[in-house]
Amino acid sequence: RRRLHSYRRASGKSRAHVMLAPWLLSLGAKDGCCWCDPDTPKDAEAVTGSDGDDYTLVFSDEFNDPSRSFANGEDPKWTALHVADTANEGKTVYLPEQATVALDAEEPGVSALRIATVYERTTGPDPSGTRQITMPFRSAMLQSWNKFCFTGGVVEFRARMPHGSGYWPALWLFGNLGRAVYQDSNTGLWPWSYSECDPDLKLPPTDPPQRISA
Repeated sequence: RRRLHSYRRASGKSRAHVMLAPWLLSLGAKDGCCWCDPDTPKDAEAVTGSDGDDYTLVFSDEFNDPSRSFANGEDPKWTALHVADTANEGKTVYLPEQATVALDAEEPGVSALRIATVYERTTGPDPSGTRQITMPFRSAMLQSWNKFCFTGGVVEFRARMPHGSGYWPALWLFGNLGRAVYQDSNTGLWPWSYSECDPDLKLPPTDPPQRISA
């Protein structure tokens, strides 16, 4: 089973916490964890990190409901993009229908988020929404942008990666200030990450004159 878990530090230290709106606490969540999948095994609810600290589960997804749709506005945790990826010389149009939950017909109880990448010319909107672009591949990208945010902790995932040309499978952790693929939102932000604003920090002269935010 492919699953995604995120943990926060169980001690009283304030340097690791999860940003949650108060109303989320009223949702019917497992053991008070409003972002946790109720089907997540009990033994995954806490882990000990490589630093020796104990972490408690704050987010999980078992991807075991084949009726889920990840199109914009249809899933509380994820949004599957509908956009042509023009970042990093991308060659893919991302479509929500390329992301589904699949059940293993041969092994009951085994399920996964399935992202289908197809080598076929596909047309979709560019990130600005002003023009249509044709790419050689179609696939899916799921984001939790502007839904689930956290600072610090442990992230675990289990996945089976494809092989062959044309693939770039990955799990990215990205700050909420910028949104992946939408370059105008993350110019001067990625891939830097700082705990404070540094007035002496300067970008290379070839980069946009945007100050990096903590």
